[in-house]
Amino acid sequence: MAADYKRTEIGEGIFLTEIYDEKFKLNNIRVRFITKLDEKTSGANALVPSLLITSNSEIRSRTELSKRLMGLYGTSMSASWNSLGDYQSVGISASPMADRYTIGGEVISTEVVRLMLLCIFSPDLTDGKFNEKYFALRKQELLDNIAASVNNKRAYGYTKAKSVIFEGEPAAVTELKTEEYVRNITAEGLFEQYEYLLKSAAVEITVCGGGGADEAVEMLKNAFSKIKRENVERISYRQNSPVKAEISSRSEDMKIRQSKMFMAYKSGYEDIYVCKLFSALLGGTAFSKLFMNVREKLSLCYYCSSVYFDLKGTLLIDSGVETENIEKAKAAIEEQLKALQQGDITDEELENTKLYLCGSYRSNYDTAWDTAGWYAAQNTRGTGYSPDEVCSIIKGITREQIIECAKSFEPDSVYILKANGEGSDDE
Repeated sequence: MAADYKRTEIGEGIFLTEIYDEKFKLNNIRVRFITKLDEKTSGANALVPSLLITSNSEIRSRTELSKRLMGLYGTSMSASWNSLGDYQSVGISASPMADRYTIGGEVISTEVVRLMLLCIFSPDLTDGKFNEKYFALRKQELLDNIAASVNNKRAYGYTKAKSVIFEGEPAAVTELKTEEYVRNITAEGLFEQYEYLLKSAAVEITVCGGGGADEAVEMLKNAFSKIKRENVERISYRQNSPVKAEISSRSEDMKIRQSKMFMAYKSGYEDIYVCKLFSALLGGTAFSKLFMNVREKLSLCYYCSSVYFDLKGTLLIDSGVETENIEKAKAAIEEQLKALQQGDITDEELENTKLYLCGSYRSNYDTAWDTAGWYAAQNTRGTGYSPDEVCSIIKGITREQIIECAKSFEPDSVYILKANGEGSDDE
């Protein structure tokens, strides 16, 4: 269990989360900017952190910056971007060795944070523009990633399904929708977006690890508390997606051997942990309803699983199926959902699923990176539960709660990436 968890607001819309457990030999340091998903800006937002970690005003070479970090006991700096429901999270992170494990107690945490702050607040600029060479390289890398996304057919299908499931909502924005905007990004325009993130995006700073980096943490506090902020975005992470008046069914033909089917159900059920247990019972384990019946017993799917997105109140069932079996698989999946709604849950199924979830949750204690990710998710829910505390919640959930939860989900969308019997699948 994490020895210490603390969350404080150090500036307008700027939060610092500190999680310490002395068993960790590293300190994972993350700085993330949270902003509303918008297809016009999501590509630029994703480009900003990858450019920031390339160079800065002091070290204007990517190679030299990498060498400097590697000299700090193999520390590296990475960029990240992902969606959180209707929001986008972009940022940079580093995981230096805890100072108490360095040779002779050498202090490296402050230098790592200094370099991070240089990258964030003093980027490599010329005449108010990012370094043209690195800008062109990073922009092309992002375009290449977008173009390559179609190669993973399951991921491509999921991306297209999201645009159908959340149509008209920010959560529908995907990389595939942003390619045109990325092509039109200029170095000047990117700098303007960078300034917007500093000025108006919500900021989440996380320091998680073995501790002993108090001076480095103070450097972070001082730097971010001095930012001039205006029109700061107010983040409300949980925005349940409304159920469509009529089920939306869409399909797209593609030269692949195996069709991909995505079925979405939506609910306003409040207790997310009941929803997570329900989803796991339905299709979250190798002994779930969907796996044991639709995949194993009926052999209708190559894979068939479910996941619950708590920030959107949406259950997504994802399956790989032969084209001629699509309707049979759909009916079989609906039958398993109906079974849960009618209380077809054995004591063994319920107990084993609870044990599975708790084992999965407790695995977040294993690394500082996983622990930081766990509490980042907690922060989106306005809670600070440890994995053990959530396990206690899971253990107390009753069969009656699961039935009530299952009945609350209504069918919303079906998206099928339909195989025509040619090509290949890269999953």
